[in-house]
Amino acid sequence: MTNTLTLEPNALYICLTQLLVPGFHWGLYLTDEHGVATRHEWAEVKGRREPGSPVEAYGVSVIDPVTEIDQENRRNLAFVKVRGYTPNAAVDMRTLFGGLEPSGGSSSWMENRKKGLSCRTWLMRALALLHKERVIVREDPVAGIEEAVKQIGLDVERRLGEGEDVETVLTEV
Repeated sequence: MTNTLTLEPNALYICLTQLLVPGFHWGLYLTDEHGVATRHEWAEVKGRREPGSPVEAYGVSVIDPVTEIDQENRRNLAFVKVRGYTPNAAVDMRTLFGGLEPSGGSSSWMENRKKGLSCRTWLMRALALLHKERVIVREDPVAGIEEAVKQIGLDVERRLGEGEDVETVLTEV
C-alpha cells in the first residue's frame, strides 16, 4: 500500500510525477474545502484511438485519496502549492482549461512538441489564465513559478538517483 498525502483544502498544487524518460509529468491539482483533489492535465489519450485523432488531450479527474504512487504506478515526486490562489465558484475550471487548446492537439507527439505543447507548457498557460482571471493573485508573475518547480523536481530526482529514500516533497512557491 502506498502512503496517502494530505493536501490543504482550497489550494492549488503543481504535481510532478516521475516518468521513464528525463523530465516529469506536470499536473494541476485543485482541492476543495475538504481537501479532495481534482487533477487537470494535458496528458496522453489512453486506449484505442481513431487514425488522425489527438495523442494527447485535456483531462480532468478526481483523485481521492492523493498518494505517493499514482494510479499508473508512477511516483509523485512533489506537490508544490502555488501561493496566491483563492477558489472562485464563478469560474468554471473545466470550461476555462478546456479552452486552452481548442484544436485538441495533434495526432503526433512530435507535432505537439514542435508547437510547444506539452503537459508543462499547458499547465503554465493554465496558471497564466488563472492569474488573468484573478484566481491567482501574486506580486511576482506566475511565469517565474516554472523554474522554481523544475528545480524542486530535479533536486528530488537527483536525491533518488543517489539512493536516498525520499518521500514525496510537499512545498510551496
